[in-house]
Amino acid sequence: MSKWSEFGWEPIELPREPLDEATRAEKELPRTLRPVAGDDVRQQAVFDPSLKHFARGYRAGDPVFDDPERTAAWARARRAAMDAVLLAVAESEWVDSLVLRGSVLLADWFGEEAREPGDLDFVVVPQSWNINDGRTARMLDGIAAAAAGRAGIKDSGALCEGIWTYGRVPGTRMVLPWEVPGLPAGQVQLDFVFNEKLAVAPEPVELACGALVMAATPALSLAWKLLWLASDANPQGKDLYDAVLLAEEYPLSYELLLEVFEEWPIAMGREPDLQDVVIKPRVDREWRHFAAEYPHLAGPEQGMDYKERLLGAIYPTFRGRSTERVRQWLDDFEGFAEFDAQYDEEYEEESEDQSAEDAGGDDR
Repeated sequence: MSKWSEFGWEPIELPREPLDEATRAEKELPRTLRPVAGDDVRQQAVFDPSLKHFARGYRAGDPVFDDPERTAAWARARRAAMDAVLLAVAESEWVDSLVLRGSVLLADWFGEEAREPGDLDFVVVPQSWNINDGRTARMLDGIAAAAAGRAGIKDSGALCEGIWTYGRVPGTRMVLPWEVPGLPAGQVQLDFVFNEKLAVAPEPVELACGALVMAATPALSLAWKLLWLASDANPQGKDLYDAVLLAEEYPLSYELLLEVFEEWPIAMGREPDLQDVVIKPRVDREWRHFAAEYPHLAGPEQGMDYKERLLGAIYPTFRGRSTERVRQWLDDFEGFAEFDAQYDEEYEEESEDQSAEDAGGDDR
């Protein structure tokens, strides 16, 4: 019996055998979930919010080989393949239509403090470019063809799949397989989102690989991270980690944050507060998954420490705009664990009061 037939709901280690199409469909797994093959390698299944329209919306975590040198060699090969794709984009007719954001930029800004980039994230511009436009398929095919032959990339195995089907803005994920001698094959993941407004104009950036591309600014990147922490049903540990790096280095105006929040139907009914971006997001579970994937960056019990760092770093953005209750919390602040517990207690009391009011309304 295939190990994939036993694959459950909880994120676990991915089976080492290939995933056949019948099992993939039965388990409602993404087509772009392609684990690295080999008896000497392990990969964790990591929940991916952009794939939540699948019953099991997982991506494959970075592979860990029995031999640490092979782990490092595989990571270098993937980075070379990603650099090759970036160079292909920079040399293409679509360079001005793709705005880079995400982990590649953070790696350029923060070096070894940042996560190892695992994918390429682009916002397609102009905002009026729809995902179903005929030029979308031509762009994806063109990028795949331009990257083929570089760093072991093969365009013949390219695969596309929808992301953010039920949320945010529509998107497409394309994976390009690569293979080099002496290592198991891998893939470069490219995510493209459409119809997203850029509250700050992109700027040209020359990346370490030499590619000159248009990129989101650090301030806009931070505003997005805070939005995702506030709005995702399962806030990601990586977004908390990235937000801390950005907030401790780059200032963010409240006006920019508000503009970004207003573009997303978060249905808060009010302007965002510290409660929304730091206090309410429950990252405990996803933080443990983040720490398991990046053990050299953070420990599984450090989630509260990073929430505390984010609170201190982002507070200037909200100066003079916090509610009286939040200001009182900050005056009494002695550590985020106690702070978080106090919020939970007050939130539960408010929920009970609201439930009582709802019950009373039903009686009437």
